[in-house]
Amino acid sequence: MKNNKTANLLKTTVLLSLMLLQAAYAAEPSLVFACPLKPDPPPVIDGDIREWERLPAFEVEEKNVTWGKAKWEGEEDLSGSFKVCYDSNYFYLLAEVVDEKITIAGGKEMFRCDHVEMTFVPRYEENAKGPMESDWRIIAFSPGTQQPTGDIFSDLSAEAYFAAPSETDSSSVDVASMPREDGYLIEARIPWKLLGVTKRPEIGDVFGFDLHLSDSDSGLDQETLTSLNPTKWRGRQKENILKLVLTGTDGIIK
Repeated sequence: MKNNKTANLLKTTVLLSLMLLQAAYAAEPSLVFACPLKPDPPPVIDGDIREWERLPAFEVEEKNVTWGKAKWEGEEDLSGSFKVCYDSNYFYLLAEVVDEKITIAGGKEMFRCDHVEMTFVPRYEENAKGPMESDWRIIAFSPGTQQPTGDIFSDLSAEAYFAAPSETDSSSVDVASMPREDGYLIEARIPWKLLGVTKRPEIGDVFGFDLHLSDSDSGLDQETLTSLNPTKWRGRQKENILKLVLTGTDGIIK
């Protein structure tokens, strides 16, 4: 009888432990990323990335392919890394992209070609679910023509395009691109006000975001998408948004 009670107690203890463990996993916050303060001088948007050397990188690899995995042919087909930082006036983004074949387009058509993409949420909600809100920023960055010919009608400059909010003027976004042997890099500087942030940013401020690389080897036909959040792409949903915390120059979230 005593043995039965002991066995039942043990089973109950194990069951409770499993339930607590599952609850702990369920309560885990989504992935959290640090955005370090960049002391003067800030990055110059010119394609020279030496100013970024001491900043941490967010790597993009096979696990980050969230859509079009059947057409992904390996890291030489699409992979790379991101870096971000900020100051009181701007949010800075660097994308180093590995892509063996680059196709480009300007304006809204760039979403169907090779591009870098950022989703930015000025009002982040912990554990939120549902479709995107109207204040979300969806910005694409095209590398432009990698080997300019000098033809003003065919060469395209690196540029930014806002898919949301629609009709947003992106002329105050500075973008530079440089070709590389295995792909390209994009450097961008975005005014905080264009991201929906109206007050001076401070250490500890929290936003939502995700960063994507898009691949199209055959022209105006998006084939593969990567995301920092390595979960299957189901459209722009709140539950897929990552947490971004502004930090001091040390990049430590406190």
